[in-house]
Amino acid sequence: MASLRTQHRREAKKREYRKTVLLNLVSLTDFFTILLVFLLVHTSAPELLERLPDVTPPDSTSQQGAEDRIVITVNHEAIAVQGKPVAQVADLAKNPSDVIGGLEQALKAEGVRMGAVPDGGRKVTIMGDRALPYVALKRIMLTCQATDFAKISLAVNRLDVKPTNEEIAAAAAAAVATTAPEKGGAS
Repeated sequence: MASLRTQHRREAKKREYRKTVLLNLVSLTDFFTILLVFLLVHTSAPELLERLPDVTPPDSTSQQGAEDRIVITVNHEAIAVQGKPVAQVADLAKNPSDVIGGLEQALKAEGVRMGAVPDGGRKVTIMGDRALPYVALKRIMLTCQATDFAKISLAVNRLDVKPTNEEIAAAAAAAVATTAPEKGGAS
């Protein structure tokens, strides 16, 4: 009998123990909240280009976002591909050729690393200072074209300015006025 009572006590304690076991979900919820915030912050980062202190891009009202591409950075001193300097801006005036030698070599190396050329060419983004002369920008673009980087984008600061209806109407009227043939003539 004593063993039967002991067995009943053990079973009662097991039932009591099972009832009091609770799972604390507060810390688990906190963990998943932190994980979710981390993933949201870091998945949106590829859309942005790295801001450099010595490069101030021009302003634009473009609504198209940045893509993950090869980036050519141009400041007052140097031209860099993916952050590695490949040519000096001062040397551009010394060489009359349209193609920039150091940039061409770096882009060819990147092209070999990327593999086959897709239809229409490879994609590249030029991040140049707003004070960059057009002649230098043109030579950079010609070098990109010569190395199968034909899809060229220019990095700009996005402005949240939208034209008003009056500005759109005025621009449309100006475009029509410049393309319309002149009426009248010799009689």
